[in-house]
Amino acid sequence: MGYENTTDNVLYRIRIIDLFTLDQREIRVRYSLLLDLHNAMQDSNINFQLPQFPKKEYLKTLLGENKVIKQREQKLGEYFQQLLKCPPPNHKLLLDFLREGVDTIRQQELLKEVSSKSEILKFFKKEMVLKKGQFGKTTLYRGNGKKIILHKFYVMQHQSDQFFQAYIKAHLNIFDFSLFTQVISIFYIRPKSNFVDSMLGQVKQPKVSKKTNIFTYFYPQHMRVEAAKIFSLEEYEGQNLNEVIKDRKNKNKPFSLDELLNIIQKILQAIIQLHKRNIFPNRILPTSIIINKESVKLASIQEPNAKYKEKYLLEGNATRTEQENDVVYYPPEKMSQQFQQLNGRLIDSWHFGVCILMAALLCTNKELDGIHSCYQVDKFANQVQLLYGDVIAEIIMLSLKQQPHERADIRELYFLANQTAIIKFQSNVLNQQEKPQITYLTINNITQEQLKNLQQLIQKSPILSVKINLYRQVIDQQEIDKLLQLLGNFAEVKYFQMILNKTQNLNFGNFCLGLQKLKQMKRLSLDLKGINIEKKEINQAVKIFKQMDSIERLILDCSSMEFIYSLKQELKLESNLVLYFESQLI
Repeated sequence: MGYENTTDNVLYRIRIIDLFTLDQREIRVRYSLLLDLHNAMQDSNINFQLPQFPKKEYLKTLLGENKVIKQREQKLGEYFQQLLKCPPPNHKLLLDFLREGVDTIRQQELLKEVSSKSEILKFFKKEMVLKKGQFGKTTLYRGNGKKIILHKFYVMQHQSDQFFQAYIKAHLNIFDFSLFTQVISIFYIRPKSNFVDSMLGQVKQPKVSKKTNIFTYFYPQHMRVEAAKIFSLEEYEGQNLNEVIKDRKNKNKPFSLDELLNIIQKILQAIIQLHKRNIFPNRILPTSIIINKESVKLASIQEPNAKYKEKYLLEGNATRTEQENDVVYYPPEKMSQQFQQLNGRLIDSWHFGVCILMAALLCTNKELDGIHSCYQVDKFANQVQLLYGDVIAEIIMLSLKQQPHERADIRELYFLANQTAIIKFQSNVLNQQEKPQITYLTINNITQEQLKNLQQLIQKSPILSVKINLYRQVIDQQEIDKLLQLLGNFAEVKYFQMILNKTQNLNFGNFCLGLQKLKQMKRLSLDLKGINIEKKEINQAVKIFKQMDSIERLILDCSSMEFIYSLKQELKLESNLVLYFESQLI
């Protein structure tokens, strides 16, 4: 604990450390707020005596003032030690304070009372409008040698307070401005209160937009939905990733591996920070990644109008507009009309993957058409592999998996990104050779010609990531046995995914024996929905999977609950065993 003695307040610094994640943050609070917390906790724990709260003593001289403040700081530290050692039975208020408590100074900085734009922009010079859309406008200003962006967000009036508070809360929980651009203030424009308002304690409502057609796409034309305006000022130093990609493409100067790796690691670090504070999903686009030499920061976090933009786009209203191709930034589950529970963290993985793919290939979102197809993602990954190696390609492949349960989360991607740095260090510093590159292979049917082509491919590139899709096909078991024999004898298959959904003539026992030949396989994903698996085959498969020591992660989707429970009991992969019954997570 510590303290700051400002001109009008004494603020006590409290550092809060999460022992599970080792995440830490520091907040500054007034004595009065801590006293209110103590009294509220005592009121909700009538039969429990809290530790004695340090009393406030009157300050006399400057010398005496500093001494008293220091003593009170020590006593407050002792108070919290006792409180955490023996918390009250009803400790919700304490937990909320530790998890959600905000920094007083940051809160004062963010929240401004503004009656006109000129009042807050009189020290800045307008340079240009960066973006103007259906739900807002972004304008660049300059002042005191700094670039500042003024955001204007249109939101439905009845939702304005909800979105305003959520926006404030998100930015009160962002502390590391080496990874994030700093939002300086968030405000409404309200008419100035008059004498009567002050007497009655009334607050003027935010000004309503004169535009009446902003939300016509969401409601029938005869319904008028008024729009409120939320504003924010955000620092802006550098170029966004979209601008950097355009410049480099014009100069034919792709990112080096070091430059791309720096972008990847910094973005992943920032998203990890957001996820630790339960800020997700996030609308991460190339325009919200700001690059200034080696500095890489995330901007535009939790903007109030993001949900409107998303709805407008995904419902097909952005056809023939600049935003038409933004659909590539959204994962397949977002575009599906079927009701399903969405995982915000894995949605962020997809956003990240698209941005990094654009940076690696120096392409536009229009050139990523077809990204919602596994085959197209494989093609993009092979292009990236030729430029930057197998690990960067793997990061993109794992972040752009079509099924959420197959997609890597941000922490897994960050681990892989650090592996790239380690491999490069070993190669450059320890004079070790880099690992051979992985080739991504997709097979949609198995024929004699396919087997011949595969044999030629293995001679050129023996390390493979294989995806086989035999959905609804009548298969020849002998051809599958030959394929697995060929892969087992002559290739090193690291990742193996096979879709056998509703196939006919599959001998599951023989298929499992064939899988056993892939001795260096790390990840195995099988879709067995609609396949009838007998008791004897279940026992044989479980026995084989137990012997496959190289497997680090197994994903299985099938129609046999007996098979699922047998695997769950016998295999010891813990969180790396992902089981589904008819696409429902078990």
